[in-house]
Amino acid sequence: MSAQNRDLSRRWFQEVWNERRDEPITELMSPDVVGHMESGETFGIEPFLRVREQFLAAFPDLKFDMEGLLGEGDEVVVRWAATGTHAGDALGIEPCHRHVSVRGMTWQRFEKGVMVEAWDAWNQGALLQHLSEVSDAERDRRIRRRTELSERIREIREELLGPSGGPEMARRLGLPVRTWYNYETGVTMPAEVLLDFLAETGASPRWLRDGEGPRFAEGAGIRTEGGR
Repeated sequence: MSAQNRDLSRRWFQEVWNERRDEPITELMSPDVVGHMESGETFGIEPFLRVREQFLAAFPDLKFDMEGLLGEGDEVVVRWAATGTHAGDALGIEPCHRHVSVRGMTWQRFEKGVMVEAWDAWNQGALLQHLSEVSDAERDRRIRRRTELSERIREIREELLGPSGGPEMARRLGLPVRTWYNYETGVTMPAEVLLDFLAETGASPRWLRDGEGPRFAEGAGIRTEGGR
């Protein structure tokens, strides 16, 4: 039985993770499986699928190498090394496109040819902290881009509503005046507010982003209370 379970464990890492196959999941995992993960416990197949989807979206090239495997009776222990490039934001962190590697262990318990319980042990917190860190150069680049965007937003507002037109722009967008002035001084503007600003002013998205081309979209005039 232990030899059979070792083969099942090899299939789990190779087919489910490395080959991205969905079919073996229901074949190898009990519907009532319990997963003890670094991020918390899961019960059943669907929660596992969501966790797997998040990691594969964050690391599209994720790969597991099984460095060691021991099995006795119904239990198998796998020592693994995982590598991947952080290219997606599914974990709630902006992609940094770093290639990372982590090591960990997974303890699996099988009954009648299916996995019924598993424990993962690895330092997920350290990985997330590492992905959140940015170099001084990258931090400076982000600050510079935010500053440039806020300056262009202020230029558009002044051109349309004058030097003292901040309160009027805030009114048109349904924002507190202080919030609007925060956006003009470097606070990141939410996407929905930026879309409203573009619709209200006719500003060119390309010019706001890069400072290139005309300030206003082709065919767009300056919006007044009565329209364009």
